[in-house]
Amino acid sequence: MKGGDDDDDDVWNASAVILDIDSGSWADRSPLHDAASQGRLLALRTLIAQGHSVNVLTIDHISPLHEACVGSHVACTRALIDAGANVNVTTIDGVTPLFNACSAGSLACLELLLQSEARPQALVICQPSPIHEAVSRGHSKCVEALIAWGVDVDYEIPHMGTPLYTACRCKEFLCAHKLLHGGANVQKGTHMETPLHAAVQKDCLSIVKLLLEFGADINARNLDYKRPVEIAPPGSLTEGFLLIYEATPRSLHQLCRQQIRESLGRSRLHLLPQLPLPKAMNDFLLYR
Repeated sequence: MKGGDDDDDDVWNASAVILDIDSGSWADRSPLHDAASQGRLLALRTLIAQGHSVNVLTIDHISPLHEACVGSHVACTRALIDAGANVNVTTIDGVTPLFNACSAGSLACLELLLQSEARPQALVICQPSPIHEAVSRGHSKCVEALIAWGVDVDYEIPHMGTPLYTACRCKEFLCAHKLLHGGANVQKGTHMETPLHAAVQKDCLSIVKLLLEFGADINARNLDYKRPVEIAPPGSLTEGFLLIYEATPRSLHQLCRQQIRESLGRSRLHLLPQLPLPKAMNDFLLYR
């Protein structure tokens, strides 16, 4: 009988552990997670000083650093990194602290992570991409920082295409502008769909004009073998603009600028200001 009671106790204890995991026990969220998510720096430092591991993970592999970054808590992020937090830790869904910083639009957290050797982009194509996240949420400063740290501006993931394609789909003009200045391929979107197709579908005239200024091919065809003008909303400003643009010859100075930039290549675009050219010419080549 006693053996039966012990077995019952074991079953009850196992159930309690399962319930505790779901309700927020040590196996789910630690005191460090709570302090980091709420931005309580003093409590965080106290816990670290008491010996709590900064790399403790929840059952979903969320770290305190993930929490600090998604909450834009810069001081907590710095304290965790200084204490040895893994800056490239990933959740079971492949999310990194850098991704969370981009999601929150926290430039300060992003730069702290990059300075601490966080990878600027996902290494596996199926993992969430920090630059795509920043672009989709319109965080242009984060996009600019990632470009400066050498992220691949043409990094393509299956369900979102390139960052530029994502910017066009989300109608994020500033992000599209930063990407193009960073050397993004104006023709690369997803499969045969170009960024121009995406911008036209969204009837975003400002981005359409930007793409064309950077040399987008108005005659490119998508998987349905349609040119951008053929998928523009009927009667829209975008359709009217494209019809006029098609009938207007490109200016020689625009063609020259595109050819010079293409000849230099993305890796040398940052050297443009150093060319021995008049300021007006430099500004022209840099689209200023």
